[in-house]
Amino acid sequence: MGTSFIPLCAIIAVLIIAFLFASLPQVNHKTRYRVLYAIAIIMLLAVIPISEYMTENTQNSNSNYLLVLIFDIVVGYFCMYIAALLKYNILKRKNQALENALTKKQQENVAILLEHQNEKQQALQQRELEWLADKIKMFTEEEQKAILASACAFAEHGLIITPSITIQLKDACSQQDLMYFVCSTFFNMGKKRSDIVSFLYKVFPIYFSAGETVLAKKMPGLEKVYLSECLLTTSLNGVISSWHILLVLNGLYQFKLYLIAK
Repeated sequence: MGTSFIPLCAIIAVLIIAFLFASLPQVNHKTRYRVLYAIAIIMLLAVIPISEYMTENTQNSNSNYLLVLIFDIVVGYFCMYIAALLKYNILKRKNQALENALTKKQQENVAILLEHQNEKQQALQQRELEWLADKIKMFTEEEQKAILASACAFAEHGLIITPSITIQLKDACSQQDLMYFVCSTFFNMGKKRSDIVSFLYKVFPIYFSAGETVLAKKMPGLEKVYLSECLLTTSLNGVISSWHILLVLNGLYQFKLYLIAK
């Protein structure tokens, strides 16, 4: 036992040193796993000198000889396992830090994008409401304020608020004109057709006394509103005549009949 006692004590001492070194908080993780890898390699390479030392004494039994070698190899692989575990923890922390940084950066980008979109949406709403205010000047000042208050609530919050006063009929603003003004304003903001129908019916009940269902059938869709805008703009600019407008509308009607027949 004397021959195997010295290497055994050395291996145990190395194991204790490695365990204490791995648990030192003062040393960073990178240094710890590197030192443990070095200890593991030394322990595995120490099999050769240990075997030579123990074979010099013929009195040593084969069982003690094998136990010391196995213990040395186990300690070497144990140190390697601890080193790999420390390295894995380091990589895990780095990946977590990277993910947190990316998440924070993405959140900042999303916040900037949302802020930019909100600014564009607010500018669009302001421009469209100013356009609508210019189109409803035939109403009284009190009626204009009530209409614009309801329009602002609908544009910003999607709320349909009935005006505090009843909007009266005006000869200068027909039912079709009113539908065009309101539809053009809110279609550009991305509002739904059904919501615009409800807005028209609640804000202008005298104009649409036949009911919301009839209004929904009469109100033009998005494509017709945009077509009307294009035709009206080009006609006012003198680019095309009313005869050309009739030709375009007739062509669209014929195309619709062709699609139905097909």
